Amino acid sequence: MSVRAAVQAGILLGIVLDLPVVAPLVRRLTGSPQSERVDVDRVTVEVVRPPGQGPWPTWVFVNGAHPLRRREPVVARLVEGLARAGFLVVAPDVPGLGDGTVTARSVEATHAVVAASVERPDVRNGQVALVGASTGAGLALLAASSPRVAGRISVVAAVVPFADLRKLICLATTSAYEEDGRFARFEVTDLHRLVVARSLAATLPEAAEREQLLAALAEIEREALNPLEELPRRGEPRSGEARAVLRLLANRDPERFGELFDALPQPVRAFVGELSPLRACRALGAPVEIVVPPLDTYFPPGEARSLLTALPQARLTVTRVLDHTRPTASLAGLRGLIALLGFALRGIEAAGRRP
Repeated sequence: MSVRAAVQAGILLGIVLDLPVVAPLVRRLTGSPQSERVDVDRVTVEVVRPPGQGPWPTWVFVNGAHPLRRREPVVARLVEGLARAGFLVVAPDVPGLGDGTVTARSVEATHAVVAASVERPDVRNGQVALVGASTGAGLALLAASSPRVAGRISVVAAVVPFADLRKLICLATTSAYEEDGRFARFEVTDLHRLVVARSLAATLPEAAEREQLLAALAEIEREALNPLEELPRRGEPRSGEARAVLRLLANRDPERFGELFDALPQPVRAFVGELSPLRACRALGAPVEIVVPPLDTYFPPGEARSLLTALPQARLTVTRVLDHTRPTASLAGLRGLIALLGFALRGIEAAGRRP
């Protein structure tokens, strides 16, 4: 690793972890980034420039399903840290992620932002690195696999990514995760259930029925109820497509999941396949750095293992520093911090390397 990459990683982690003494010192010793907002394919994108003259090595950041999106404090620190370390940062407000709905439009918008970024004159060598968190990590992997940007991605840094959306739908509905042909119990949250229910409802072709289900889910969220238990009580849908989705959401038996999934409308099943990074892995040529906690709240360890098996160019880092995607120095000792530093160093080295 170069000395420059080590310094950049130190700057980044000092800001992201908000380390006492270190973060204020970094801010005093580095110039303040400059920010502007642009529009790409009807998506609001924040572009943050480091001090000095470009072109710069560049990161595109894709956030997870969170109401604050790129305004979440840890995301703001990540963007600031990368910019103070000398990187241009492109951070889109990916449609749907703010309200926990992942749709084909979410994938399409991420692809569009990445494709536009590699063409920017202030991006060095027409190459970008991608970093994503949680759902955003899956979207970043999908974007990196697109033929539109083949050969233009320097590295993908995936912070707790998902791999197989079909397995995660089974998990959200039955609290069981399938691995090696067997089901294992894994506790899920109402956020799991809500994201899955919203995303499947959003694929329905009938607009009125689709909006009715999404409105019911919004009301259920406000009432802090279990969406999978409560949604069937909010009215019987007219179409067979919607009834098939509700039957799947109402099922709690993992042994019946396959049968109910196969009964879903073809566009819904196609959407699940298209949104599963594991299916797109063969087209991904860039190196991939994956970082996860030993046991994550949302995605079982099998998701990262599946990606590691499918991607010969991937490397997995396991560290207790992460609380899902939020890094905090209070969660781990020196070994965990060293593991996170290694992940950051390898990503920064790859992103800054000239082709």
